[in-house]
Amino acid sequence: MIEGSSARRWAYAAMFFNVVAWGMSWVNVRAVLPEVGSGQLGAMRYLIASSVMLPIWLYRGRPLPARGDWPQVAMLGLFGFCLYNLGINYGERTVNAGTGSMLISCIPVLVILIGVLAGREKVGLLAWLGIGLSLCGVILTAAGSETGLTFNLGSLLILGAALCAAIQTVISKSLTQRYAAVDVTTWAIWLGTLGLLPFSEDLIGTASRLSGIGWVHLIFLGVVPAALCYTIWSWVLVTLPITTVMSAVYAIPVFSVLFGWMVLGEQPSTLTLVGGAVTLAGVAWVQSLTRKQQG
Repeated sequence: MIEGSSARRWAYAAMFFNVVAWGMSWVNVRAVLPEVGSGQLGAMRYLIASSVMLPIWLYRGRPLPARGDWPQVAMLGLFGFCLYNLGINYGERTVNAGTGSMLISCIPVLVILIGVLAGREKVGLLAWLGIGLSLCGVILTAAGSETGLTFNLGSLLILGAALCAAIQTVISKSLTQRYAAVDVTTWAIWLGTLGLLPFSEDLIGTASRLSGIGWVHLIFLGVVPAALCYTIWSWVLVTLPITTVMSAVYAIPVFSVLFGWMVLGEQPSTLTLVGGAVTLAGVAWVQSLTRKQQG
C-alpha cells in the first residue's frame, strides 16, 4: 500500500514535469522553425532522441518486442512520432500558437472517448464537466492570442496530429503493460525517425547553417520533450487513471503561453490569462475527483 501511494506521488510529479516541458516545447518549435524546414525539424529532433536512447538500449541488453507485437510498435512509431510531428511542424507554419494549442488540446477528449468506446475506461459526469471546463479555458486562451483564431489547412494538420497522439497514447498504454516504458519508447522513436527521414532533405547542410541558439532549441527538443518525456509518460499512463493524466494535458497551453511570454516576448492578453485560469481550474477539478475515487 505504501509502495502504491509512493508510486502515485512520483507519477503526479512526473506528470507535472511533462506538462511543463511540453509547454516549453511549443516555444522551442516556434523559435527554431525560421531556421529549418518542417520535415527537417522532425528528422533532426528525433535523430537526436534516437541517439540518446541507443546507449540506454545497449545497457539494458538490447531488448526487442515479441514478433507478434511488432505491428503495434510500428503503429506507435508511425502515429506517435512520424505523423504527429509532421502535422505539428507543417501546421505551425500557418496557424498561430493559440489556435494550435486549442486544436491539440482535443487529445484528452479523443483518448478518453477511445477508452470509453473500447470499454476500457469509465468516466463520470462530474469528470466530463471538469474536462469541458478545461476545454473552454483553452478556447479562451486561444481566442485571446494576438492573432485570434485561424482555421485553414494548417488547422486540419494539427487536428490530425491530435488524433495521431490519441492513438499513440492508447497503443503506448497497452504495450507498457507488457514491456518497460523505456524500451517501448526506444522502439517507437527509432521507427518514427525512419518515417520522418523521407520528409527531410539536406540535413547536413541545414545542420551546418543552424545558429548556436537554434542548436540549443533543437537539442532540448530531442532530449527532454522527446526522449525523456515520452519515456516518463509511458510509465505515468499505466500508473495513474487515464482521466487524471489526460486532464493534465490541458495545462500545456497555459505553460506554452507563459514560456512564450518569458522567452519570445509574446505578451498574453487579459482574455488569455482568464482562459489559463479557467483551464487550470478544470484540471484541478478532475484531479481532485480522481484522488477522492482512489482514496
